[in-house]
Amino acid sequence: MSGWFTIPAARDAEPAWPVWARYTRMSPPLYEVESTDSVAAYTPEEQALNTAVHEAAHAVLYMSGGYKIGGIVLHAPGDMSHLGRAQVDYLEASGPWQDFVLACAAGERAEDRWLRESGLWSADRAWVTECHAWRDRSQVAEVLQTCHNRALTFCGDHGDWGDYAWVMDRTDEALDRVWDQVLALTRYLVEHRTATGEEAARIAGFAR
Repeated sequence: MSGWFTIPAARDAEPAWPVWARYTRMSPPLYEVESTDSVAAYTPEEQALNTAVHEAAHAVLYMSGGYKIGGIVLHAPGDMSHLGRAQVDYLEASGPWQDFVLACAAGERAEDRWLRESGLWSADRAWVTECHAWRDRSQVAEVLQTCHNRALTFCGDHGDWGDYAWVMDRTDEALDRVWDQVLALTRYLVEHRTATGEEAARIAGFAR
């Protein structure tokens, strides 16, 4: 990852979008985008798996640090009353800042990995994954600002812990260690659409 692209809508936005919502590693589609859903063009089954793997990755990486969640829910298709298609309820905890940063970035990185392993990856779909991760990235930025008074950067610097390239690398390494657990929880969420904290911990192999 040597450079970042500006999301077209961000170039026209006033005031300017925050840094974590402006940039994607993948270049935007060359055609006019009606919506990210139209770009991704998932079947309902693919969309359910995509959403579930994203949330399962958040939850598993958070729990892998010894923390607890209150539960996970996948919202009904088309339900626009929430901030996203699904959410994880993180229970308050205290620990190293990196633990929460990697848990925040896990959804985005898990989606990309799942797309590749499922034979569904395309540059346009990877772009959509990054566009949808702006709230997760904003949490990463908040942690860096709160803990270190430092702004999150998008410079492609893999050696700088304040750069999102470093965050992505460390998140990929963390997911390598728990990927089977992420997939197990993903399958459960697709079938049941919700999981309590206790159920998620049990399925992912973490003692409560």
